Amino acid sequence: MSDGAELDTIRTAQVCAAAGVTDATVMRWAKHGVMPPYERVFRGRRGSFARWPKHAEQQAVWVKAQLDAGRSFDEIRHALARGEFVPG
Repeated sequence: MSDGAELDTIRTAQVCAAAGVTDATVMRWAKHGVMPPYERVFRGRRGSFARWPKHAEQQAVWVKAQLDAGRSFDEIRHALARGEFVPG
């Protein structure tokens, strides 16, 4: 049975696929504060997974473009604070 949170969220694999990067990369971006916060869901013996807001796919694509353009994590954080990324 799924809860309402699953309807408004996506998994790490979807975020990675959108940006064409690995899960380690997306988690590193989150650690640097350039991705939205995610929720860690624990499933007992079955391990855990991250649940992201739906706009994380678009943000990952945007972050990758910013990094490819030569921006630093600090510059990207400032750009996010200024509202340069707007989910579509």
